[in-house]
Amino acid sequence: MTVVMISLAGTIMLAAGYAVGGQLGLFAVVALAAVVGLLAARLRIPPPPSRPSPARHEQHPNAAFAAYRRIESALDQARMSRRLFDHAARPLLQRLLAALLADRRRVDMANDGRAARAALGDDLWPLLDPARPASNDSWEPGVSEQTLARIVDRLEDL
Repeated sequence: MTVVMISLAGTIMLAAGYAVGGQLGLFAVVALAAVVGLLAARLRIPPPPSRPSPARHEQHPNAAFAAYRRIESALDQARMSRRLFDHAARPLLQRLLAALLADRRRVDMANDGRAARAALGDDLWPLLDPARPASNDSWEPGVSEQTLARIVDRLEDL
């Protein structure tokens, strides 16, 4: 019954369009019927499942780890100049050294510099010695990647 009514309405519209506008009116009615048919078909198609927007940590592998990014940045800057090493990486490495010495060797780095120096090594101690004032010289080369790796290896061994 519905198909018959739709067919009858379509025929009447085609006839009216031809009567009013001739071939151009007939074309307009056919185009309008096609658009209405396509819209009706689109409404019957279910929308695609929504994908969750990419999380922030998917954009950058370590975006969720702010502390990791700060450490990574400090170690990268340490290679550029002595000033950047002394103001970015050195305080971080000193805190780590102090915590490791206190936890694993029961050494207070602030009060027992000789034990701390012996634990870290005479070659690396001048870089992390808390008694040494921080450099403000941006032209003096920073600490090499190999030296940073040696410091980290030594800290891991404590």
